Amino acid sequence: MKKYLKPFVSFSIGTWVRAIISFFATPIISYLIIPEEFGRASMFTLVYNIALILSIMGLDQSYIRYYYEIKENERNKTFWTALIPSIISGIAISLIFIIFEKQLSNLIYSREYKYIGIIFLIALLTGIIQRYNQLSIRMQKKGLFFSTIQILNALGNIAGTITYAILIKPNFYAIVVGQITGNITSLIYGFSKDKVLRKYEKIQLSLIKKYIKYGLPFIPTFLISWFFTSIDRISLKQYTTFTEIGLYSAAFKIVSVMNLIQAGFTTFWTPVAYEKYENNKNNKEFFRKANLAISFVMFVFGFIVLSFKDIIFLILAKSYREAAYIAPFLILTPIMYTISETTVLGINFKKKTYWHMVLISISALINYIGNTILVPILGAKGAAISTGLSYVVFFILRTLIAERLYYVGFKIYKIFIGIIVTIIVAYIGTFYTNTILTIISGITSIFIMLFIYKNEIKWILKKM
Repeated sequence: MKKYLKPFVSFSIGTWVRAIISFFATPIISYLIIPEEFGRASMFTLVYNIALILSIMGLDQSYIRYYYEIKENERNKTFWTALIPSIISGIAISLIFIIFEKQLSNLIYSREYKYIGIIFLIALLTGIIQRYNQLSIRMQKKGLFFSTIQILNALGNIAGTITYAILIKPNFYAIVVGQITGNITSLIYGFSKDKVLRKYEKIQLSLIKKYIKYGLPFIPTFLISWFFTSIDRISLKQYTTFTEIGLYSAAFKIVSVMNLIQAGFTTFWTPVAYEKYENNKNNKEFFRKANLAISFVMFVFGFIVLSFKDIIFLILAKSYREAAYIAPFLILTPIMYTISETTVLGINFKKKTYWHMVLISISALINYIGNTILVPILGAKGAAISTGLSYVVFFILRTLIAERLYYVGFKIYKIFIGIIVTIIVAYIGTFYTNTILTIISGITSIFIMLFIYKNEIKWILKKM
């Protein structure tokens, strides 16, 4: 257990510190920037993310795939082979945005914003380089270095946002400038401390072709995944206002607490799982135990967040407090995704990766239907309900297919009890404004989980 806790902790420290920084900075930002501008920033991020996917062209996956096939003293070649085509693609996409700046600005915001094309170019290029900056450190398994990069990114982000909002104007540009500042801060540190693997070396055209050939097939899956995770904001843009989008984005601030566990766990889990599988394909007890342990942790932390969500939102500006009633169903997103990472392994072990596209396409369709029905009626609450429940479907589909390919024998009934209890508590937190009732329901749920997972708790304590 200690063997796996050490890398988990080293890669997670940055996420925890980022959360602490965000916890203290978010109230300040909420008083500086109104929900409507926060909503505009969310739409910028939506467009930015799809541009990032298209720019990288799956070459980040090529970087991971071929990293260990190249000698250690030549791995800088892998870095530049993946980075240079991504930058060229990013510039090409940004130029389209700059040329059609007025039209795209009107499409996204229903009004023209000057210089948004140039800002988009800077944001995209720094985002591309930052992606490989983090990957390089992650592939070297330097957990503390990786965490330091995350912390510097958070500090730069907050500093850039607050400075712009105070000295220039408290609009959505402040949040975008903060993102750019965070990326630049991380890049300066990463390139200064990791000079050997960043040293430029002339690359061969044959290598670029090889990497693009491997990476391009990932794009459809990534685009469907983007659609799956973006349907909520697209629907809100269609049926509601930027203020509603801003409140919805603020609701994710509560959910981001759960991302602490998700980010730390998923970063180190995949290599550990593959190592266990390759060493002994019949040792399935490890996967069952890991699934039960992370399920218990995710459900309990989820109930803690749901219990005190009203109190957490009291520290934000009054205009954001309505978001407390949007957040509850969104808690299912990190819970279901993280647990599914332990049950989906059969698809990856058996190399049937085409199932990922099928499963996420079905989940995206269900989320689209849910948002189309609920958002016109319930607004941001409807988007949260649809998104949360679609992740439950995503978990079920991943688990069913993976178990057919590589049967592990997970105790799914415990997870389903946790899901049902979470939905009940989320319903109370969404449609009832009684804070005492919310706290009681959340704490009661924690005791239910303690009872259901009592054997797993004993096992975790024994191993630790």
